[in-house]
Amino acid sequence: MLTVNQLRGVARQAGARDIGIVEIDVILTHLLQMFVERGLATHVAFKGGTMLRKMVFGPRGRLSTDLDFTRRGDISRDDLALELRQILEEPYRGLSFEVPDRDWYFTDETCACNPICRHDGNDAGVAIKLQISLREAPILPVRDVAQMRQDYFDLLDFAPAAIPSLAIEEAVAEKIRAASQRSKIRDVHDLSELSGLDFNRDLVRGLAVLKLWNSNDALNYQCFAARVTGEADYDIADLTNLLRRDQRPNLEAMIRRVVDGFRFLGNLTPAETALAADTARALRDEADALARTFSEPADTHA
Repeated sequence: MLTVNQLRGVARQAGARDIGIVEIDVILTHLLQMFVERGLATHVAFKGGTMLRKMVFGPRGRLSTDLDFTRRGDISRDDLALELRQILEEPYRGLSFEVPDRDWYFTDETCACNPICRHDGNDAGVAIKLQISLREAPILPVRDVAQMRQDYFDLLDFAPAAIPSLAIEEAVAEKIRAASQRSKIRDVHDLSELSGLDFNRDLVRGLAVLKLWNSNDALNYQCFAARVTGEADYDIADLTNLLRRDQRPNLEAMIRRVVDGFRFLGNLTPAETALAADTARALRDEADALARTFSEPADTHA
């Protein structure tokens, strides 16, 4: 783990507003490496805001303070939880971990914990939110993705490993599901940044339909746009703290990019329209059939 002086230098060089956020980012890099080296990564796929920063946006992406995964393969929830417990019992590269019993969470849809991560420069430690979703398996193939280089990588005593991650189209679809069901400034920021990337729009739309259907919800572009536009619910200060000092979020511009950049969500195919209207979730065969039509993202993009 980096020393306090090294963390200060990283924060200064990166233009971070808060050294504590940089400390968390470095800890997350260590945790990802540990999960690869100790085998947990073979059972999960990386996703969420930290995945986007580390695999897609790089140093100028917003900082994130947790790790989100989706279970893959046939490992049971109990075996996954046991493996996670065992991994966190042992120190790793200057980090030690404590997870009070009250900070373990197990449901039919999630295996989660909040480990307190300590090192020589922080005896109190910081709590990291770690969640593995059991709700659904990845739809697209999971691939090992190299982490975007950050300046502090040169200070580490390891070369950051490639991490099994959701395909970009599936990661975007999960962000669309999140933004359709809640109003968080982080989702709007991420979608705003994603809107300018080159990805298969038709594939994203179909995946979003399926993911919302699996959540007893429906993809509806007009409702999605209306929720995104509800800026009264947003805490701009929460986002600002996760950006560099030279980045000043413009809420109006972000909302406009999301509303304009995701208009393709309104162009549902007949199969997608049927699933979006299936509030009773009776069309399981049709949902499975749609999922089977998805293969690896094509070289040409809609």
